[in-house]
Amino acid sequence: MSEATVAEHRDETRRTEYAIVVNGERAVVPNETVSYAEVVAIAYPVPPSPDTTYTVTFRNAKGPRHEGILVDGETVEVKKEGTTFDVVPTGKS
Repeated sequence: MSEATVAEHRDETRRTEYAIVVNGERAVVPNETVSYAEVVAIAYPVPPSPDTTYTVTFRNAKGPRHEGILVDGETVEVKKEGTTFDVVPTGKS
């Protein structure tokens, strides 16, 4: 194998995908850490309104927080398969 081929193989084996579930639909993310903004963008690629905020709950996550509420600016570590998110739009108050 050439050096370029070895490097490509190494990069390919490092690529990992994580299958999560957002509002009942399977989604694939490239990283183990997922942010509030990423989950909201998956659930609502086109926001219902600019004044919309979201409540994001999760379960079956990796790490010390296995379930809970994810707020804007936070992240959570997901398992290789099966971390579940529920994203519900709410009005700004």
